[in-house]
Amino acid sequence: MHLPLKEYQERTLETLTAYYQNCLRLQNANTAFYDLTQRPYASVEGLPGMPYVCLRLPTGGGKTFVACHAVSITASELLKTESPIVLWLVPSNAIRDQTLNALKNRSHPYRDALESARRNVEILTINEALYLSPHILNTKTTIIVSTMQAFRVEDTDGRKVYEPSGALMGHFTHLSEETLAEVERDESGKPVYSLANLLCVKRPLVIVDEAHNARTELSFETLSRFNPSAIIEFTATPDTTNHPSNVLYTVSAAELQAEDMIKMPIQLEVEPDWKRLLTSAIAQRSALEIEGKKEQQETGEYIRPIMLIQAQPRRRNQETLTVEVVEQCLLEEHNTPEDQIARATGEDRGLDNVDLNDPECQIRYVITVQALREGWDCPFAYVLCSVAEMRSSTAVEQILGRVMRLPKAKRKKQESLNSAYAFVASQNFHDTASALADGLIQNGFEKQDAAALIRPTDEDQRDLPLFGNQTPSSTEPAPAQCGEVFNVPKLMVQGTQRHLDFEASRFSETPWQLSECSAELSEEEFPSTFETGARGEIGLSREGRVVTEFLGTLHQQMTLLAPDKGWDAKRLADWLDRSIKHWDILRSESLPFLQRLVEHLIEARDIPIEVLIRNKYALKDAAAAKIDSHRQNAHRGAYQNLLLPECETPVVVSPDHCFSFDPRRYPYNKRYTGAYQFQKHYYQYVGDLKSDGEEFRCAQFIDTLSGVKFWVRNLERQPMFSFWLQTSTDKFYPDFVCLLIDGRYLVVESKGEHLWSADDAKEKREIGELWEQRSGGKCLFIMPKGTNFNVIRTKLSD
Repeated sequence: MHLPLKEYQERTLETLTAYYQNCLRLQNANTAFYDLTQRPYASVEGLPGMPYVCLRLPTGGGKTFVACHAVSITASELLKTESPIVLWLVPSNAIRDQTLNALKNRSHPYRDALESARRNVEILTINEALYLSPHILNTKTTIIVSTMQAFRVEDTDGRKVYEPSGALMGHFTHLSEETLAEVERDESGKPVYSLANLLCVKRPLVIVDEAHNARTELSFETLSRFNPSAIIEFTATPDTTNHPSNVLYTVSAAELQAEDMIKMPIQLEVEPDWKRLLTSAIAQRSALEIEGKKEQQETGEYIRPIMLIQAQPRRRNQETLTVEVVEQCLLEEHNTPEDQIARATGEDRGLDNVDLNDPECQIRYVITVQALREGWDCPFAYVLCSVAEMRSSTAVEQILGRVMRLPKAKRKKQESLNSAYAFVASQNFHDTASALADGLIQNGFEKQDAAALIRPTDEDQRDLPLFGNQTPSSTEPAPAQCGEVFNVPKLMVQGTQRHLDFEASRFSETPWQLSECSAELSEEEFPSTFETGARGEIGLSREGRVVTEFLGTLHQQMTLLAPDKGWDAKRLADWLDRSIKHWDILRSESLPFLQRLVEHLIEARDIPIEVLIRNKYALKDAAAAKIDSHRQNAHRGAYQNLLLPECETPVVVSPDHCFSFDPRRYPYNKRYTGAYQFQKHYYQYVGDLKSDGEEFRCAQFIDTLSGVKFWVRNLERQPMFSFWLQTSTDKFYPDFVCLLIDGRYLVVESKGEHLWSADDAKEKREIGELWEQRSGGKCLFIMPKGTNFNVIRTKLSD
C-alpha cells in the first residue's frame, strides 16, 4: 500500500539529504552538521569522522516510516551504492517481531517506502543472515532486523554473529587484503568467516530505533565492531548528556497537528474520588461512541472509542485499586458487558492476537497498570483514566502516547473526535497537569508545546500556567482564535475556461528535447582525476587525518565492493540512465544523450572507461547536474514567456482566487520565545522567528505600524499552510504577509544587505513586483535592503 509522505516527514528527509551532501562537499561529518544546525557535533568513540545523526520525531510522527525512506536516501546520497546493507536495531524482541512483520509484508506502507526508489529488498533476522548468499547481498538492499542485545557476545545469538559460518565463505574469497584490513582473524591469521566480519567489510548503515534505549558504553562499543558507514537514530527523546545525540532535525507538535497525525488538545479533568472520576470517564467514552457513529454515517469511517484505565499495582499489606478492583467496578456498578473489557498486564494478555480495529471486536475498556506491550498501537484509544494520583511523568509517559494518534491521520468532522481525554484521580489540578505535560515531553514534545497541548475541562482552570513564560503574541485572543478570515489573492494562470494556480507544472510541462542539448562535461563539471582518502592530510594531527579520511576511505571501499567489473561504455550509459531520476524525459531522449556524454569523456577528454566506472557515482552526479541545468534553462524560458502581458494564458491576480491561512493550523517548527510580545500576529504564537536579528527587527517594525490590521510570520516549505509565489526553480515563501486596515495586502521579504543583489533575491523581487502590478492596487510587495525598514512605511503610503 502506498502512503505519501507528510510534509514534515519530507522536510525531515530533505534535511538528512542536505546533511549528506554537506558531508561530501566538506569531507567532514562534524563540519557538515555544524554548517546545518550551528550546534556542536558529538563523534562516536572509535569511529571518528563517521556521519552520526538523530532525527527527532514525537510519538505519532511516523519514525519507522521515515526510517524506511532514509535507507534509500543514505544509499544514493552518502554511500553511492545500489545494494546497501542495513543493520536495523530495535529496543526489544516485541518491537523486533513487529518491525520484521511489517517490513516483510509486501502490502505494508513500510515495505512500499523501502522499495520506492526501485530497490529490491531482502529482510532478514540474525539467524537468516548467517546463511546470506553473495548474490542477494550484491544485488539487493539487505536489512537485518535485530535488538542491540542480540549482538552482545554473552547472548546466544550474539555468539553466533562472531563465530565462523561456512555459508558465508563465498563473501570473502575474492576480497583484497586492503578490504579485509579491519576484520578479526583466527589463530592462523585467516579472516573469520563470520557475520560480524561480513558486516565490518560491507560497512552497514545502522538504523537505531528508540535510540534513547541504546546509550551505554557497551552499545557504542558493539556498534563500532561492525565498522558502520553511518548511524541514524530515531527517537522522540534523544539523550543530551550520556553520549549526546546529534539532533539534525526536530518535528514539532504544531507540525504533527497540521498534518492530522495526533489528537489535540488533551482535555484534562481531575477528581479526587476515583469512582466519580471513572463515571465521568465512562460518560465521555460513551458520548464519543455516539459521535463515532455520526462520523461513520457522514464519512463511512468506523471508530469505536476505547478507554485505557491505569490501575494501581498490587502491594503487600496495603489496599490498592488493582486491575481486579477496577474491573469489578465496571462489571457490577456500570453493568459493562464482560466482552467489552480486556486486561493488559504482565500476567494478563487480554490483547494478544486481538485486532482492536475490527468492527466485530467488542472491546471498549483496556485495564493496565504501568505500560502496555511495547509497540502496541491503537488509534481508537481516546480516553485515559488513571485511578492512581499522577504526580510524576514516569507514571504516565508510556501510556500517554497510546491515546494520541488520530485514526487514519485524518481530521474528523465531529470535533470531539479530534481531541484526547485524560481523567486523573487527584486533589491538585496543577500538579497533575504538570505531570501530564512532563509525560508529553517524554513522548518527544517540546516543553512549550506540551503545555499548550493540555486543556482543562473546567473553564476556571484555563489560565493556570503550567510553565513559565509561554510568549504568546498578545494577551488578547489572536485574530485566528476569533475566527478572522485571512485570504490573500494568488497569482493565477488565466486559462480559456478557468483559472489555474501559477505553479511549476504550468511551465515545466512545456515540451523540450534533451537530445538537442550539449552532452559535453567540462573539466570543472567532471574532473579527469580524482582524489581519494588522502585529501587534507598535510598539516593535520593524526586524529584530524582520520576524521578527514573517513568519507574518502568509505567510498574507496564501496567502490571495491561494487559488482561492476567488465562494464563497457554502453553498459555505463545504461546504468546512468536507470540511476538518474528523469520522470519528465523519455528514455528515447535520455539514453542517447548519456551515450554521447560517455563517448565525449572517453574520446574527446581521453578518460579511460575504467576510471569512469570506478567513479560512476561522481559521474552520475555530474550527468544529473548537466541534465538539470538543461531542464532549468528550458523551464526558465517557458516561465518568462508566461509572465509576458501578451501571453495567451496570462498570469493574473484576482480576489476570487485566494490562499487562505488556516485559523487552526500553523505548523511552525520552533516557537518564538523572545521577550518582546507581538500584538498583531494572526496566530496565538509566532513561529520560526529568532528573538534577535534582522528578521526579528523587521517583524517588530511591522507589528508597530498603525496601518497593519494583523500579520503572519509566513513559514518556509509549507505549501499547504503558507503563502507562496512561484519562481522558475521553486516556491518563494515571503517572510511576512499582512492585512492592512484599508483592506489591501502587504507582503514583505526581509533580505540582508549582502544578499539583496543576488540573482535569487532579484528573481524574488521580480515575481513579487509582478504580483503587485497585476493586482490592480490591491496588493503591495517590498523587499527592504538590510535594516532599511522605512521603505515599508513608504510603500504603505503609495
